[in-house]
Amino acid sequence: MNNRAFLITTLLCYGGAALVALLAVLGFVGLAGDPGLSWALILAGLLLAGAGVNAQTAMRAQAEAAKRALSDADLARTQLERQRTAVDALGDGLDVAIFICDGRAGIRYANRRAMELFRIENAVGRSILAITLSYDLEQLVLETFRLKEAKHSELNFSYPVERVGLAKAWPSDEDSEHVYLSIYEITDLRRLERVRQDFVSNVSHELRTPLTIIRTMAETLLDDDPPDPELSKKYLPKVISEVDRLSTISNDLLILSAAESNPVRKHNCDIAETFRSVLDQLTKKASDKGLDLIYQGPKQFFIEANTAQMTQVAINLIDNAINYTPQGSVKVNLKDEGTLVEIDVIDTGLGISSEHLPRIFERFYRIDKARSRATGGTGLGLSIVKHIVESHGGKVSVESTLNKGSTFVVKLPVGNVVEPESDSGMP
Repeated sequence: MNNRAFLITTLLCYGGAALVALLAVLGFVGLAGDPGLSWALILAGLLLAGAGVNAQTAMRAQAEAAKRALSDADLARTQLERQRTAVDALGDGLDVAIFICDGRAGIRYANRRAMELFRIENAVGRSILAITLSYDLEQLVLETFRLKEAKHSELNFSYPVERVGLAKAWPSDEDSEHVYLSIYEITDLRRLERVRQDFVSNVSHELRTPLTIIRTMAETLLDDDPPDPELSKKYLPKVISEVDRLSTISNDLLILSAAESNPVRKHNCDIAETFRSVLDQLTKKASDKGLDLIYQGPKQFFIEANTAQMTQVAINLIDNAINYTPQGSVKVNLKDEGTLVEIDVIDTGLGISSEHLPRIFERFYRIDKARSRATGGTGLGLSIVKHIVESHGGKVSVESTLNKGSTFVVKLPVGNVVEPESDSGMP
């Protein structure tokens, strides 16, 4: 309410009423002429007072209405701000990159995932091309704006790293000046599909090769009439060898499948005894090559793990080291790292060149296929190690220098170990 108008109205109405009442009183006492005039003045004063009351009431009503209108506007603004905050929170909580672009592919909004995906802090006001460095994505936005219809495409992004994403752009309505754009990253999905395809291809190849050899030799022996003992003596051991190879591949596939899918059943496992036992088993194989097998570490070290799977890890790592070490030694070094145990398998063998290291734990990946086949390797050993170690909550890595040797490092959590009771030694 206008305070000045309220004051002026009050002075005019109530002041006039008071003045008229005074004149009326003076009329009654004979100081202002005719008493009839005094009654008229009293009536006029009452009317002025009533007018003042009505004016004040009306002004108060107007003030209350204005106040309510202002409160409604404030409430509407508050609700709008809350809705905007909620929408921003929703957009930032999505694992999908969201952009709002104008008709020239300029960015008007970007959610948290979009800024993380392309490693930017403020995208608003910049073009989608400048942010993503993707000409195909820019064209997707422009085509959507021009045709006023939704478009989608699978795109490869090179910045800031190699990624694959499903991009979809759509207008809000026919008259809209904006285009909505979403990008859902499927890099891991495509990688897994590629791994699956490679796995099927490699399994088919690994099975086909020994089967072809077996079939060829069997047909040769079958066609040999009369049978040639020398030919049989030459071919039959090779047939048996290839059958053994098929059996090894099948066994490794079953071990790998179990490591990937079955829950780990953990118990007290003496990891030191496990690796020392495997070293003893492979002593003859190492001696035949003139290699020294060395163990360095405590006699006992208990962790929470599956003993059978830990034995498989030890066999694969140590046997692999022996196969690729023509001279020198293979050493197992076990160290207590507090909540972790570290096991290093160190050889002085052929080593691995740097370009092969990122893929060394992939299924069927072999650096030298001919040598691997000669040693009976299936290309699954290190992949089995990786899956078993990771299923136990650990990590495996490799360091290698070509022609100098390799070091495979396994780190496993100790877990909740119940120390075994020692014998009292009493007779």
